[in-house]
Amino acid sequence: MPLAKSASARALLALALAALCLFAGCGGSGGSADSASSGAEPEGTTPAAAKSGGEAGAEEGGASSKPGKASQAGAKKAAASNGSSPSSSPSGHGSRLPQPKGAPEQAPTPQEVANSTVADMSLQSPAIVAANGEPGHLASTYTCDGKDSWPALQWSGVPPGSAELALYLMNIQPVEGKLFVDWAVAGLDPSLSGIDAAELPKGAITATNSFGKRGYSLCPQSGETYMFILYALPERLAPSQGFEPRDFRQEILAISRNAGLLPTVYERG
Repeated sequence: MPLAKSASARALLALALAALCLFAGCGGSGGSADSASSGAEPEGTTPAAAKSGGEAGAEEGGASSKPGKASQAGAKKAAASNGSSPSSSPSGHGSRLPQPKGAPEQAPTPQEVANSTVADMSLQSPAIVAANGEPGHLASTYTCDGKDSWPALQWSGVPPGSAELALYLMNIQPVEGKLFVDWAVAGLDPSLSGIDAAELPKGAITATNSFGKRGYSLCPQSGETYMFILYALPERLAPSQGFEPRDFRQEILAISRNAGLLPTVYERG
């Protein structure tokens, strides 16, 4: 799909490229960071396409990640590495992860860009509207400050012949060298054009997220950026309920080259 020419789209493209280094595709799922290269999606993507959810980008890679505050390293490590739930937040839904610190991610190499997943589908939400060159803001009702459930999502451009769709929500910053997955759903019918807020269609398969909770849970710090990603799979993988989302994402990246992106920022207060 043609790249957007507006200043707003260019700003979102820059965000996508930054996220790409986090989600793109240079590397595997091995023992170090789940990183990203450039081009199209949060952890293996470059939020590059993101005026409407993504116009061109890449995904999955091996960029190094930045550690969070040392005072909370134990809780973060438990959540990011073991899938267990860190200490609970005041709301009782989960802990809020401290902002990771460190040097910026390196830009993806040309080879990583060439091997990246392209964000060629449109992913949008009536609850997340980009403006003034910035990603749309996420309302507190969609976090553990509120109802802690996902917003309605809409998409288009699913490639013909797709066998399954998968949705992910991830922090664009890795935690303890690992991608932090707040929500992942597989088994979505490729004929669907969206899902309702807080409702999943029949056949949906839900992962156990990085908080150790099966389902959606988003407990962000103010100012954190997240990425919704829609993957189109050319063959059906259909994992079991409660699947491990980072491992499953590696399976997705091995066969899928089509994605849609929707970045969003949460501002408390």
